[in-house]
Amino acid sequence: MKVGDKTALSEIFTSYHTDLYRYGIKIFNHPDLVRDSIQDVFVRIWERRDNLGDVQNAKAYLITSLRRKLFENKAQYESKIYEGTSVEDEKETFSFSSAEFMEVEEISAKLRTSMTEAINSLPERQRELIYLRFYFNLPYAEIARIMEVKEQTIKNLMQRAMANLRSKIDRQLWDGIDNMGDLMMTLFFLFRKKEY
Repeated sequence: MKVGDKTALSEIFTSYHTDLYRYGIKIFNHPDLVRDSIQDVFVRIWERRDNLGDVQNAKAYLITSLRRKLFENKAQYESKIYEGTSVEDEKETFSFSSAEFMEVEEISAKLRTSMTEAINSLPERQRELIYLRFYFNLPYAEIARIMEVKEQTIKNLMQRAMANLRSKIDRQLWDGIDNMGDLMMTLFFLFRKKEY
């Protein structure tokens, strides 16, 4: 972004706002907290535009910034707005409904429902990893930066998540899903972005 280029910032905001909002809501189901945090991220980018380094992946940079800002703003938000009510108490993070997934001919409604239940039964970090990998289509290296762990940790976590999914999904619904690659392709299909 060129120094003082409000148009570029506006285009970045327009391009990524919806995805950032969806990600933020998965972490904390508080629209005001998410909107405020997204705004804070873009204000910070604008204020520090002269010092921004070369950003290789804008989407990953913004997701990382939003994730940090959400956790930073959470305590303030709880004390000022909810006076001690925990932001985390209201909803389990990174939960999914089958309505969020694309309806794909190759994937039956029963399999979508079974996969939704299986994904929701995974530990939170595995659900977040699946969301970043299959919804945002981010590489492991970028996910590692966002989740602030080593890349190998992400790869190990993904293997555990896939093994957990395979063990939890009804075997009768596995028609055509013979291996881990097929399972990952099914997840990519499920998480394709819906047009709202």
